[in-house]
Amino acid sequence: MLSKMWSVTSALMLAVLIAWVWAYPKLFSGQEVHQVFRWSALLTGHAFMETYVRWGAGAVALVAVALLLIGRTRLVGAYIAAGLSLFYLVLHATPWLGAAIPTYDVLVSGLQTGLSAEQILDAQRPDDVPIIMTLLNGILAGLVIVAELGRRNEAKAPGRVAAVVLN
Repeated sequence: MLSKMWSVTSALMLAVLIAWVWAYPKLFSGQEVHQVFRWSALLTGHAFMETYVRWGAGAVALVAVALLLIGRTRLVGAYIAAGLSLFYLVLHATPWLGAAIPTYDVLVSGLQTGLSAEQILDAQRPDDVPIIMTLLNGILAGLVIVAELGRRNEAKAPGRVAAVVLN
């Protein structure tokens, strides 16, 4: 029973955080430029990062949210969320993205004035919120995985749980 409570509660928290931090900004925020993907495109020179990778990441995040909200698919959704967290952490550890990203206002104004990546970084202290939220989502995904596996093990052996409680 306790594993089910942890599974459902942490899955709901993770679904809300994924929708808020990963899906909404990438798909529905109304920004023509997403700071993380535009920054990555600026650093790498790959223009497809801004549009296509952003949409793909947002779609995968929405799939994870949907799977987390359905009991039978919660474990798959948690694995996808954990995979996204790991993917984002690896990207933040590479020169393609970096550990800290300029804020939206600084990035957009720097791009409009034609500043280089180094000049944009020097303009203001970079924002480290994306990497912190990625770590939090990864930890919550791990909690959902552990709780869901515990819940499934309890369901397989109900007599064993009753014996532990009665003794």
